[in-house]
Amino acid sequence: MDMIMVAMLGAGIYLIGSVPSAYILVRLVKGVDLREAGTKNVGALNAYHQIGLWAGLLVLAADAGKGALAVGVPIWTGAPEWAFYVITPLVVAGHSWPVFLGFRGGKGAAAILGVSLAMLPWLTLMALLPAALAALLIRNVVLGAAFGFVLLNSLLVVTGQSAQMV
Repeated sequence: MDMIMVAMLGAGIYLIGSVPSAYILVRLVKGVDLREAGTKNVGALNAYHQIGLWAGLLVLAADAGKGALAVGVPIWTGAPEWAFYVITPLVVAGHSWPVFLGFRGGKGAAAILGVSLAMLPWLTLMALLPAALAALLIRNVVLGAAFGFVLLNSLLVVTGQSAQMV
């Protein structure tokens, strides 16, 4: 029964991850297909470039919310602990390869941020500030995010978190 429940939750979370918030917002506000504008990436950074800071932050919050939801759903439904390791990658897969946009989506960083914030809020916040500072200093959000993920995983190891968390 657990396998069936986790499979159903996983399919639902993949579909939630597939909701292309950046694409929808830019299409509604500007009438532009985000896959054909700017970086052609369906994510918060391209939404920011197309319609402004408020859009980038709104998309970032929505996409991180999808990641956090993927952590909450197994808890709320009483799914077994191992379900986290199936369900959370599926929200990122949905964001990166959304069924609603022909499997062409974002990079998944915002969804991963949401998963991380929901599972390890303090360590994530500790890594977020230096990552944001690095992104501003080097003027490259992707490298700043990569630095943040490396820093977060280093913090996980240093603080003795389980191998599953890393």
